[in-house]
Amino acid sequence: MSDRQCRTHATVLAIACVGTLLIGSRAARGAANDLRLINLCDQTTGVGCSWVVKSPTGNSVDLARDPSAPERFRSLMSELGVAIAPRLQTPADTLGFAGFQLSAELGMTQISRDKAFWNAIEGVDAANPSAHRPDAWLTTLGGFVRKGLFLPVSMIELGAGAVNVLHSQMWAMQGYAKIALHEGFHDWPLPSLAVRGGFSRLIGTDQVALTVGSVDVLVSKAFSVSGTARLEPFGGWDFLFISAKSGVIDGTPGCDAARLQRTDPKDPAAILAIGPQCDARQAGTAGDYGSNFSFPSQSAITRHRIYGGFKLRLHKLFAVLEGALSPAGRSRDKNSPQLSARDNSGSQQSYSLSTGFDF
Repeated sequence: MSDRQCRTHATVLAIACVGTLLIGSRAARGAANDLRLINLCDQTTGVGCSWVVKSPTGNSVDLARDPSAPERFRSLMSELGVAIAPRLQTPADTLGFAGFQLSAELGMTQISRDKAFWNAIEGVDAANPSAHRPDAWLTTLGGFVRKGLFLPVSMIELGAGAVNVLHSQMWAMQGYAKIALHEGFHDWPLPSLAVRGGFSRLIGTDQVALTVGSVDVLVSKAFSVSGTARLEPFGGWDFLFISAKSGVIDGTPGCDAARLQRTDPKDPAAILAIGPQCDARQAGTAGDYGSNFSFPSQSAITRHRIYGGFKLRLHKLFAVLEGALSPAGRSRDKNSPQLSARDNSGSQQSYSLSTGFDF
């Protein structure tokens, strides 16, 4: 296969990947995996969220009524953070100062689907959360570009890309920088060694500002296969730190605050039409806007990840298969004097497959 053919195939791959993502994102508006953080509040009693305190003059939100609420928020952000964490998918060797890579990537990450903190998505009915649970695995699909650079100190590799959380409008914009401390001496018994730093930023939702940073150490060893292919097993350890800042959440999503404000309190028909979650005593006022709130700011969530896999390259074409294990989270919110908000996330497995072209 000529370089020109490879570049043509790479272009087709990129167009197909972007097209698939755009179609999937367009079809996923308001879909099952979009965040809906008000569902972290127990609403099975049929009277709405117990955090919202209603009065004739206006609403307020008292999270102290449910001391475990910040804990559920922290646990959800922890597991979602692992699912969108920076992509690894490379051995320790860089692509070389003239190297360039284009890939399409599919990932699956295990979540604690039966735990209450996963009620907080659109696909779960807050009034009957046991009826429809999320899938046991969150799936992501995206594309990545990687480029090798040369500096006098060492070899550098940079990468950037984006993945879509399927069945949602949420995307993770990702990037990393890798420094090879030892590479290329494939005839030596010593493996290649690299360190890497990366980030991932969630977009496509107003419920939370979620950022994941990572630092990892990576080793790999390249082997020739029949003189025509190269196999590179790799493995390493990754440290994740997850920052989650709550957006503004509507505590009475079943009540249109603007419509309630326009409602004539002397019109019985209009009062009946405003909906059961609205407090009829607030008709003609801006009282329902008091239901808007944000979760308190928490300190960074920390997780670990052990991973391994291999890269198989045949001329310009390559494929990477990777598996990872993140032990259960145990960090606590240091911003709380009582350290009350603990990360109760479960152990998470992740598997990913990428394929594309090296130039």
